[in-house]
Amino acid sequence: MITPCKEREIDFLIIGAGPAGVQLGYFMKRAGYDHLILEAHDRPGTFLEKYPRHGKLLSINKIHTGYSDRESQLRYDWNSLLCDDDEMAFGKYSKEYFPSTEDYARYTRDFVERFDLDIQFNTRVESVEKKDNGAEGYVVRDNHGTVYHVRCLVVAVGVQKPYIPEIPGIELTENYAEMSIDPDDFAGQRVLILGKGNSAFETANHLISATRVTHLCSPSPIKMAWQTHFFGHLRAVNNDFLDTYILKGQNSVLDATVDSIKKVDGEYHVEITFTHAEGQRASLAYDRVLCCTGFSWDPTFFSDNCRPDMACEDRLPAMTSGWESTNLPGVFYAGTITQIRDLKKTMSSVLHGFRFNTAALFNLLAERYMDVPWPADSFESTPENIADKITAQVSSAAGLMHQPGFLGDCLVVDDETGTANYHANLAVDYIQDSHFADNPHYYIITMEYGEFEGDIFNKHRIPDAAKGYDDAYLHPRIRRMCRGQLISEHHISESLENDWRVNEHPGERPLIRAIDFIGQTDATRYQQTHRDQLLRFLSEQLAVGSPSESEMPAIVCPSSSSNASASLPSAIHSTGNSCPISRNG
Repeated sequence: MITPCKEREIDFLIIGAGPAGVQLGYFMKRAGYDHLILEAHDRPGTFLEKYPRHGKLLSINKIHTGYSDRESQLRYDWNSLLCDDDEMAFGKYSKEYFPSTEDYARYTRDFVERFDLDIQFNTRVESVEKKDNGAEGYVVRDNHGTVYHVRCLVVAVGVQKPYIPEIPGIELTENYAEMSIDPDDFAGQRVLILGKGNSAFETANHLISATRVTHLCSPSPIKMAWQTHFFGHLRAVNNDFLDTYILKGQNSVLDATVDSIKKVDGEYHVEITFTHAEGQRASLAYDRVLCCTGFSWDPTFFSDNCRPDMACEDRLPAMTSGWESTNLPGVFYAGTITQIRDLKKTMSSVLHGFRFNTAALFNLLAERYMDVPWPADSFESTPENIADKITAQVSSAAGLMHQPGFLGDCLVVDDETGTANYHANLAVDYIQDSHFADNPHYYIITMEYGEFEGDIFNKHRIPDAAKGYDDAYLHPRIRRMCRGQLISEHHISESLENDWRVNEHPGERPLIRAIDFIGQTDATRYQQTHRDQLLRFLSEQLAVGSPSESEMPAIVCPSSSSNASASLPSAIHSTGNSCPISRNG
């Protein structure tokens, strides 16, 4: 238990004891850094005690993976916080594939207690101000009157403020955060739900048996997570409602703009304009209108002279590739608000993604404030050694899999000493913005989806291991870089089990006994085929070595095919105001 004092100097102050604040606090505690977490409530993780409202998480909890090493297990365990104690795996708390919010809240509390994290509860931040005379750091005041002089401030407060779209009459609606979740309260009623995200469909599924009719409405069509690979889009576990729409069960999904909401004679008259019907309008009457349009971040605890830049229609803070405020140096962000950097692309909005962002942020802060170099494994830079390391990482590292194209590993080769330094789990755009990009010979290793069109379940494939660049499913991608410029790249073709290690497999007995590739003489050696392709690429690149500055303009990217992309993954840098979120959710 932390005892408040009236004034304190501190290196790292973390605001919020949700999963991100707790995760960062664990790393800080383990390193022995001077830090403190401030939490407004009397316990950690209170947001997840209430949301999702209907008590079920969307994050999977797969117990039986066949793997015994913790890192590989984390690929299919989306709920555990990162730590060195296997007993703190979330699978010890629930066996349900989609676990309950109650179990997760209990897990978070136990995690804090197990590692005796430095959290001061019942402490609300009242203001954040810049230090006088341009000095480094910030002055933070809490509701007890304590003043903290902070070198580095990390904001891990999530999106707890309901987002209310600007619609005339929106004040007449019931918000997702406060509405009833008892189906009996909706028996026989006509219900309109604003929004088509998971909270909207979660609510609609819950009410199917009770309402006379349920409509979901927003201007944009539904996007399915299994098609976009973004886990914030509609998940299959929430789409039962679609059957009742397509198969004419009195329910509907409307692509329309809500123009106004009025209450007339005890019912709600809603004027809409259909999105894909040449401006067709309609007037519909409902007994209830529910607003399920998501949440936004609330920056009001920052003082007027210290307001952070905002993005995405002022719903999220703007930040750099190092998760630092674009206008407040020394203010960093952690948790779901970091989604602005990969908005609707990868998984920074949810725990199984942002826990790895948080691990990267910790290493970044340690390097910047404590002069601790980014962790690295060092070894002789032979093609075999590098191939072994890359193959092990892409076959087990959970961060690469959960943040495809957003997080990556960076392998730096020193051609003079013949040493390779392998740095794991960095944001790809941070690699390019940092000192790593000053190196004349380095590699960025990611896992990424390929391009595909049409039916995702009807994808034609060419079984050629040399043409991994054509694969649509998640697969490793290795880019050879020189001083920020792409030199060459190699794709390892996709694997049914996302494991490319030779003679290794999940579980006691292998699932895959043979896979035939074009040009392969022995189908049982399919893993060796992947390795041979990677070794060939690495041997060519190591032979080239580091080009001089004068040679750089003459370098041409010898990609595996004319179809192979020469670009790096693009994350969204939120310095502007654009936001692909519709005004009705």
